Amino acid sequence: MKVSKHRIRRRFLFGATAVIAAAMTVTAVTSSAGAQPKSHAGPSEIGPGYPPPGGIYTSFTNCPLYNPLMHESVFVAACVAANTTSGSITIGNIITPVVQPVNVQFGFWAGQDQTYYADVVPPLAGQSAMLVTKPDLIPESLTTMLGCPSSNKVVENLCQQATSFGGKYLDVYALAQSAGAITNFNLLSWTQPVMFKLINPLLGNDCSIGTIGNPVVLNPSLSISSGQLETDPNPTKHPDTQVLATQSTAGDDTFSAPALSGCGPGGVKNIPVEAALDASAGLPAASGVNSLTLTGSFDVGYNYSAEGYTSPLPPDEAKILLSAFKASIGTPPPPTTTTTSAPTSPPAARPISSAELPRVLRRLGVG
Repeated sequence: MKVSKHRIRRRFLFGATAVIAAAMTVTAVTSSAGAQPKSHAGPSEIGPGYPPPGGIYTSFTNCPLYNPLMHESVFVAACVAANTTSGSITIGNIITPVVQPVNVQFGFWAGQDQTYYADVVPPLAGQSAMLVTKPDLIPESLTTMLGCPSSNKVVENLCQQATSFGGKYLDVYALAQSAGAITNFNLLSWTQPVMFKLINPLLGNDCSIGTIGNPVVLNPSLSISSGQLETDPNPTKHPDTQVLATQSTAGDDTFSAPALSGCGPGGVKNIPVEAALDASAGLPAASGVNSLTLTGSFDVGYNYSAEGYTSPLPPDEAKILLSAFKASIGTPPPPTTTTTSAPTSPPAARPISSAELPRVLRRLGVG
């Protein structure tokens, strides 16, 4: 049952910014490397239940606005679209640049009864559809990572196979996978357990840094460098519907990383292979050795309950947001560059300078 939303508008971005942070975490660990030299299937295979929106909502192509959970909001329903475009992840001696864009999308609703609460809602196709990514290759070849040539027969056999076959037998990709739920939403920081699967035909199917039981635990902090607040073009029909579009950076240099496990031809033969890989990669790696830095754009489209509304029942924010999406279909997206020209009436977007952004975030309940 929904509860009163009176006088809780300012708390919206506590949750919304946490969702941006969550999106950045998933983007970060997924874009660190891809599984193989082809893209994963995109979430468009199972659509969100509405045609692609336009205008200021162009990026929100897979928000689960028909999910009943989105309609349980008690003061805000939101859609998140995040795109990481650059950065790097260092684990031990492995440094992987992020060169392929990664898109993350999901829904978010938040409320408050005795305490604040919030929930992330995946797209219609499920958790896997939250991400669309392409591979990033680990710079080191398998022979380099194994320290070839080797005095160990098992390791040397892999060295010779990799050298003989070449191509994909030399290339190593790393697929970052979630190893648990995102927790500890706290304004601009959060916690995400992950595991990094190393992909090469000679390493088997279970070679990874971290596991479900012993993950790499990231605690990134989000820094917003600039942003733009975009209002719905029909404020009479959608007066409390907006898009917060930001440029942000996430970073963490405090996480540790365990030794590799499950790598090699199987059984006890894995032991020397894992030892060789760990020696080359500097694993396990303590806190302070590893680092995460990601940069990209992070948009939140949302509808909130205006402070002091007088209707007997609180409005359905997800329904209103869906209405705004439908009304925008076919509308060209707004310019991607900031303009200094005079705004139209009503303004569709208002650039936020880096100096003004902290005040805007504080006004919305962040900082």
